[in-house]
Amino acid sequence: MKDNQTGATLLHASNKDRTPFTVSTPSLALFTSTVPGPVWHKRLGHCGDSILSTLQHTHSIFSTRNFHHLCTSCRLGKSHRLPFQDVLHTSTAPLQLIHSDV
Repeated sequence: MKDNQTGATLLHASNKDRTPFTVSTPSLALFTSTVPGPVWHKRLGHCGDSILSTLQHTHSIFSTRNFHHLCTSCRLGKSHRLPFQDVLHTSTAPLQLIHSDV
């Protein structure tokens, strides 16, 4: 068994009679890789630090390194627009100032 990204051999096994080699489900847990916290943040729909903290403490599925990472999408989503500019012209009578699309 090889890693798709690096090509490194993860598992090597052979049978005497050349039948397909099977690995039981509990053994597969030994071959999983640790995924960083920011990847889980994206996988879970850009969830907040409190959810990631709970997930890390209950399941320990990622390291706390780069845990408090604010991704670009979250940074842009939390930014706010500037207020509108002050009004330069005010009308004092009806139909004195008309806005139209031509």
